[in-house]
Amino acid sequence: MRLFVLWICLIFSTLAFGKGADSFIIQIQDRSMKVTSPTKKNNVLTVLIENRSLSDQVGKFMIKGKNLKFVSIPSGKNETTEIQNKEGATVYFVPLSPAFQEVELVFGKKAYEIPSKK
Repeated sequence: MRLFVLWICLIFSTLAFGKGADSFIIQIQDRSMKVTSPTKKNNVLTVLIENRSLSDQVGKFMIKGKNLKFVSIPSGKNETTEIQNKEGATVYFVPLSPAFQEVELVFGKKAYEIPSKK
């Protein structure tokens, strides 16, 4: 009986706290970035940035060429931020230091990878 209850709790916790359910997840590695996006479009974006690279990361979020928010993530750490997007325009994450390709945050795409520029 205990095993059954434990199994049921495990299944419901996995469904309730599924990865990427309603937020963008940006995983920064040394040579690429992987983005997991939510299926539903919201006016308030929650973005989790995981810095898996060997160096600290400084970046910014932009809408229509305007800077919204700057973030700094130490190596091996995570940062969560919220962005207001009442216009419904495309949001970009632009890594500044070390420089990397800008990332377009697209709703509905399950997971996509951005390779480094050569």
